[in-house]
Amino acid sequence: MIELILPHQYPMRFAKYVISRDGDEALVRNEFFCIPTLGMYIEAAAQSSAALANEDEKGKVGYLTTLKNIKLLSKPSSTKCNIKVVLTHRINNICYLSFEVFQDNNLMANGTFIVVVN
Repeated sequence: MIELILPHQYPMRFAKYVISRDGDEALVRNEFFCIPTLGMYIEAAAQSSAALANEDEKGKVGYLTTLKNIKLLSKPSSTKCNIKVVLTHRINNICYLSFEVFQDNNLMANGTFIVVVN
């Protein structure tokens, strides 16, 4: 497992470490200080996208710019979850990603978002 390097600190740092990465897909362990809201899941997904950074993007900052088709599918019941992020498209420094949030193998939320890397 690989710890993510992020500028976030407690209590806003949710993404803890990379469970697995295969090409443009990663599974990241996330932990919250309380039962998460949909907004916290979205921020956790954005933080989790750092697992897909290229070597030349390491140390750069990514900005969450756009959300689309975000859905909360089940009420959260745990402070821990795994988030799968998939890089679906990249145009220069603009990354289009999809995400799925899982608690105990149950799909909790999903959607797509855009991160711009500077």
